[in-house]
Formats: sequence, C-alpha cells, structure tokens
Amino acid sequence: MLLKKEDSSWGFSRRVRQPPTDGINAMLSYGYTLLFYNIYSLLRSRGLNPQVGFLHALRQGHPALASDMMEEFRSIVVDAVVWKLAVNGQLTPDDFDYPKTAGEGCFFKPHARQTFIKALEEKFNSAIAHPVTGTALDYRRCMEYQVQHLSQVIRGIDADYQAMVLR
Repeated sequence: MLLKKEDSSWGFSRRVRQPPTDGINAMLSYGYTLLFYNIYSLLRSRGLNPQVGFLHALRQGHPALASDMMEEFRSIVVDAVVWKLAVNGQLTPDDFDYPKTAGEGCFFKPHARQTFIKALEEKFNSAIAHPVTGTALDYRRCMEYQVQHLSQVIRGIDADYQAMVLR
C-alpha cells in the first residue's frame, strides 16, 4: 500500500463508503460517483437500460449496468487520481472537514473539491492507446468506446465483449 498508516498523515486504513470517514475515502467516493454518472449518461445515450446489469445484483433504483461498466475504469482513472493527489501532496488531510460525531462524513473543503475535479478531468482527457484496438483516445472516449462495444455485442454485431484492461 502506498499510504502506510505509520508514515502517513492520512490515517487511511480501509475503505469506508457511507459516509466516508477520511480524506482518501472522501476522494474515492466522490470520484466513483463522478465516474458512475459519466458512464450512466453514456449508457443512456446509446439506448441501453442502465438498470439491467451483468455483474452487479439487480436492486430497485440501482443502475447495475452503470456499476458494471465503471469497474473497468475505477482503478485506472479514479484510484490513480486519488493516489497521485495524496502521494504528491497536492491534497493533504487539512483539505478536508472531518466528522465531529459518529455517523457524519468527511467532506472536501471548497478549494480541495476544485483541485480534485480538475485532476479528474485532466485524467479523463489524458491520451491513451486503447488496449484492444490500439486507437489513440482519451479515457473519456475509451469509456464511450466500451459502451458502444457493449451495445454492439448486445445487438449481435460484435461476437464477444472485450473489457478494457491495461497491462
């Protein structure tokens, strides 16, 4: 782990989601939410039903397909941004408001939220060669490509779905 509790002021020891209790968990939760809704809007724009997924259980009101599709991008986009910001000191624990009582969440201070969004947008827009096609795209276009590819598999145009996996 990059952030060891003994030598990090972050105090991150495990994933805590609802509500996040520290800055790392707050960044992960917020980043995953932004990624989720980017994927959700791409699914809707391609005419796919985001409620019906393959990996995540069907639950009332939960867009399981959006959760499925975001798994390909969770670590390579959001986790990468969070670790970069934390390790490089672009954000520090002082950039967050911590819970005062049990059950409350940790929140970004306004300038920290802006820093995080800027870093995430830079990552979305950064160039990468798509690992399956070799086409030069940015991460956002890769997400769009993967949604289009899934749509073609469902419609019988493409035979098998190939996940975007970086090596």
